[in-house]
Amino acid sequence: MTSESKKSTLRETIGLPTIASAGGLVYNDSHHILLMFKRGKWDMPKGRIEENQDVALTALREVNEETGLVIDKLHITGKLVSTWHTTRHGNTKYLKKTHWFLMKYSGDDDETAPQVEEGIIECRWVHLSDLPEYRELLTARVNYVVDFWHQNLAYEPRK
Repeated sequence: MTSESKKSTLRETIGLPTIASAGGLVYNDSHHILLMFKRGKWDMPKGRIEENQDVALTALREVNEETGLVIDKLHITGKLVSTWHTTRHGNTKYLKKTHWFLMKYSGDDDETAPQVEEGIIECRWVHLSDLPEYRELLTARVNYVVDFWHQNLAYEPRK
């Protein structure tokens, strides 16, 4: 095999240590999605997968911690996509893979409790028709996840 035909993974190409996280695109009974405002951008809840913790459980835990939504009202309805981005902790740069899940919240536009110590200053329920107003300040990865959901799954019949 020549070096030209050898395929490299993203991790090998960039050469950074990797970390994994999990999060959720949360929708409620009113078909609104939950966005949170952090560091000047609209984002969705996610966080690092702790050692030996299930990826889906991490996603549920992080949504609960970052938004204050009652965990017993959150249910994973499916796996969406994964995204990659670079991040920095201290002086070390990492390649971060986030596993995104679709989550149903059994309730309407319920109160939230943004995790201020994580830099989250607001959580907001947004109707799909209002989403274009948020696009400019959505992170690129959240735009990608929302587009994937919107184009493939948003209008499937609810069970």
